[in-house]
Amino acid sequence: MEIEKVFVVGAGYMGNGIAQMAALAGYAVVMCDITSDMLEVGMGEIERSLGKLLAKERITPSQREAALENLATTTALPDAADADLVVEAVPEKLDLKKRVFAELDALCGGDAILATNTSAISISSIASAAGKPERVVGTHFFGPVPLVGLCEIIGGLLTSKDTFDMADAWARSLGKETVLVRRDHAGFIANRTNLPGSIEAIRLVQEGLATPEQIDTAATFGVAGVPGPMQIMDNAGLEVTFNALMAIYDTMQEPRFYPPPLLRRMVAAGVLGRKAGRGFYDYSSGSRVGYDVAGGVLVPASDAERADEEGGERQAAITQRILLPIILESARAVETGVGSPDDVDRASRVGFKFPIGPLQLADSMGLDEVLGTSGVIYAETGNHNYFPPPLLRRMVKAGDLGLKVGRGFYEYETG
Repeated sequence: MEIEKVFVVGAGYMGNGIAQMAALAGYAVVMCDITSDMLEVGMGEIERSLGKLLAKERITPSQREAALENLATTTALPDAADADLVVEAVPEKLDLKKRVFAELDALCGGDAILATNTSAISISSIASAAGKPERVVGTHFFGPVPLVGLCEIIGGLLTSKDTFDMADAWARSLGKETVLVRRDHAGFIANRTNLPGSIEAIRLVQEGLATPEQIDTAATFGVAGVPGPMQIMDNAGLEVTFNALMAIYDTMQEPRFYPPPLLRRMVAAGVLGRKAGRGFYDYSSGSRVGYDVAGGVLVPASDAERADEEGGERQAAITQRILLPIILESARAVETGVGSPDDVDRASRVGFKFPIGPLQLADSMGLDEVLGTSGVIYAETGNHNYFPPPLLRRMVKAGDLGLKVGRGFYEYETG
C-alpha cells in the first residue's frame, strides 16, 4: 500500500507539527479537532512556523505555498475513512486514546495504518481497543516537530511487520531519523532514559538548590540554542511530563518515576508551561523570563554570585545530579533489552540535542567513576534514581571501564 492521504487527530502542539511536516513532504493532509477554534489556532501555528522556516531559508516560498495547499481541516472524525495513515495526537490519557482508536478502527479501511503519537503509554494497551491491533503502531515525534529530527517507531505485541516497516518509511520520508523500538516498554527509549534526569531537575528547584536557568545551563553544558530540561518541559506542557511519568510508574511501579510534589502542584494549578503563559519560566511578556518558581522557597542568587557558582563546583554538582540518573537509566534500558547502546545514545542526541549520548559519556567518564559517584549519592540520600543497576556493576567488576581501557558500552581503539 502507498501512503498518500494522512489524517491527523489533534491540532495542538504535536498534532499541528506532524500535519505541517507531512504537508511539506507532499502528502494530502487533513487535520482534525473537536472545535473550529482549535483548528484555527493550529493552522495559525503552522503558518507561523512555515514563516519562520522561510525567513531562515530552510524552505522556499513555493514549498510554503505547496504545504498550505496540501492542508485541510475538519471537526468530523469520520472524514478519516479514506485515509491511508491516521496519526493520533490527543492528550496522554489511555481511556481517551482507546476511545479514539475504537472509532478509527470502525471508520477506516482495513489497510489503513493507525499510529499513535503517545510519548509513554503502551502501544499494546492502546491497540487493544482496535479490532485489528496488527495495524496499530507508535510514531513518537518530538516537539517542536518541525525542528527536532527524532521519531521513535514502536511496535505493540501484535503490530505486524508490514505496519511497523511502513510507519518507519513514512517517518523517514518526513526527514526524521528513526529509532526502532521493537519492545513495547513504558516510556520507550528516549523518555524512559531522560525523564529521571528531568525529575532530579524539578527536585533541585523544589528544594531551592538551583534556578531553572542554572539547571538548563548546566544540563546543556552552556551550549547556546540547545534547550535544557526545564525549557523542554515548558515547551511540551508540564501535564505531558506528568502524564508520561504516571504512565511509566503505573506500568513499572518503580518509585524513581513518581512525579515530584512541585510538578504535581504546578499541574494542579494550571501552571503548564509556555501555552499557559507560565511554567518553569514566565512567558506572559512574550519572552522567556525567570521567576521564583517554588513560591518563596527559592532565593535567587545575584548575577555576580550566579556567574561565580556556574563557573565552579555548584554547576558541576547540578550537572552531575541531572546526568547521572540519565546514564543509569540508559544502562537499565540496555540491560533489559529495550534498546542497544547506539539506539539509546541516538535517541538522546537527536531527540534532546545532547552533544554526546549518555552511554558514550559514561564511557568517557569511566564506568568505575560513574558507579562510585552514584553509589555515594544513593548511600547519602536513598534516592532510587542513583541506585547503580546490576549491568554497570558487572561491567566494572569485569574491567570494562570505558574509553580508558578500550571497552565499555562501546569498543575503542587503544593507543
